Amino acid sequence: MGIDLKKGGKRKGDSLVEKDGRLMSPFLDWTFKHMFATEESKSNLIGLLNLILMPQVPIIEVTYLNNEVLPVAPEMKGCVFDIICEDVNGERYLIEMQNQKAMNVKERIIYYTCRMIDRMGLRGGKWNYQDIKKAYTICMMNFTYEANPILRRDIQLYDSKTGELFSDKFNIILLQLPCIKAANISECNMFYEHLLYLLKEMHKNMKTMDELKQEVAATVLPQNTKDLFYKIIDTGEVASLSEQDRIRFEAEWKGYLDTMSCLEMAKEEGKEEGMEKGIEKGIEEGVAIGRMNEKHDVAKTMKSMGMDNETIARCIKLSVEEIEKMV
Repeated sequence: MGIDLKKGGKRKGDSLVEKDGRLMSPFLDWTFKHMFATEESKSNLIGLLNLILMPQVPIIEVTYLNNEVLPVAPEMKGCVFDIICEDVNGERYLIEMQNQKAMNVKERIIYYTCRMIDRMGLRGGKWNYQDIKKAYTICMMNFTYEANPILRRDIQLYDSKTGELFSDKFNIILLQLPCIKAANISECNMFYEHLLYLLKEMHKNMKTMDELKQEVAATVLPQNTKDLFYKIIDTGEVASLSEQDRIRFEAEWKGYLDTMSCLEMAKEEGKEEGMEKGIEKGIEEGVAIGRMNEKHDVAKTMKSMGMDNETIARCIKLSVEEIEKMV
């Protein structure tokens, strides 16, 4: 994983420098939100939802919702979603991008979905359970979580004896991206498979935006789907970023590389010791180190741009005391 020198990418100190036409990985937290969770990229998100869900009536508009869910009691757990939005009918959509293998991923997604539904209840005033609308959680995973993985699993609530659908309000779609084996986008079948292939190729960082656009152009996909893919590719171009966004991306990319390096080291040490627990502990430590390194790089850059410690602390969600130690 890294910059392909043959394609024109290179390292320069701690910064990643890439030639025009290089693409960001949509599997990184900030990049995923940049590509699907801004007003400018809202059409990308609407297109993603329509391709994956294939609703009878296409989704034409969504409103982004606050992605932070506070605990209902001090001893309970809160959560932060990647992207959550609501359509004009009040139906809600939670989209998660999981780049690194996590423990208890199924339980986490169930919990997230329940918290999303819980937020439909109004605090005080008149409210009725019939106001609960359909809720969809789409989790794209750059790993597999089961022994015999398949690309897509659709989970709903069914009667275990009759097999009848109990409710269509609870919907989870799990997408295991390593199951995509296509060498070219034209080898994909379903429309959503074409989209996942595109995101996966952007993450691999081995093709320029022009090369990916040529692949898309050669397919028999409808023109509106091609246009969606072109826009997603354009949104992911490194050269299109502002200076501040590029700094943010480079810091996160560097943090990701550091994390992956720690994970590989942890796995090797775990193999040598012959202990699965050693691997799990190393993964947790590697993720924590990578995230802190990323925040440290961003803090130093923001300080060099003249920002005060309070502003930096709010942006990267650390205390002022921690920022003072970093810079």
